[in-house]
Amino acid sequence: HRDYVFIRKSKIFDDTDNAPKRWCIIGQADPNSTYAEKSGVIRVKEYEQSLSFQKNNSGQGTKVFLYYFDNPGGSLPTWLINWAAKTGVPKFMTSLREACEKYNKKDH
Repeated sequence: HRDYVFIRKSKIFDDTDNAPKRWCIIGQADPNSTYAEKSGVIRVKEYEQSLSFQKNNSGQGTKVFLYYFDNPGGSLPTWLINWAAKTGVPKFMTSLREACEKYNKKDH
């Protein structure tokens, strides 16, 4: 079992220098967390995530950039690593795409 304590920030960068508007989300482990660690659970202390959304150059669709890193500590079973690479990450990206498509259908 793992737990994460992290800080997440978001910022919208408006059109500048003819670049399209971007929405960025950045997350990282909180090294100054006051939350107590739980017995039997490994606290993930190395975690970084960057996510950016931007209109496609054609004006149709959205470009999504994702960077993710964590050091889960301890050892992970091979089956879990394989699941993450083959199923977990692709499923996350599919879910993200579906959420974006639903968002576009709303009046925003």
